[in-house]
Amino acid sequence: MKVMKVGFLGSLIGYVCSSVVSAQVAPVSDEASQGDTPTPMELQEDVETVPAAPGVNFSGTGLPLNELHEGELVTSHPQMGDGTYADCYQFEATEGESYQFTLRSDDFNAYLLVGAGFCQDVLLQYENDNFEEGNSDARVSMTAEYPFYSVYINTFAPGEAGEYTMLIEQIDELPAEAAGN
Repeated sequence: MKVMKVGFLGSLIGYVCSSVVSAQVAPVSDEASQGDTPTPMELQEDVETVPAAPGVNFSGTGLPLNELHEGELVTSHPQMGDGTYADCYQFEATEGESYQFTLRSDDFNAYLLVGAGFCQDVLLQYENDNFEEGNSDARVSMTAEYPFYSVYINTFAPGEAGEYTMLIEQIDELPAEAAGN
């Protein structure tokens, strides 16, 4: 059964896009001599910034190929419109290569979403819940069409959180069940 849970991302992307990032650095006066050039720390004190998405705390770090990533989905992660928590990581792919993303957890019913782009600006393309009979793990297999993907760690049921592992492997060919994705 294919279940789409993308309502949250539309509202999150709208929120992120409406946020403003601004930086203003005071110009150095013409009277300043070369010896009076401000240091980066002094310039930083004059910079006013607003976070791109206040309250959105995705991990956002890159997931390496063929290395088991151990993480924890916590209640401080962004919450989707359906009440589930989500974290997001980046993955750099080679266009034309096939990959398999496997999310496993003993603490929650894993739900995995993968899309082209970055965490705050993503085009969701793949999702999975319960890829094997009798477990609650998730797996997505796909052939990369773009160089950057976002990998969303999510739960199927609202309010769940806990530890998980995530593994991305390069594969020779897509499994038969993934060929239609």
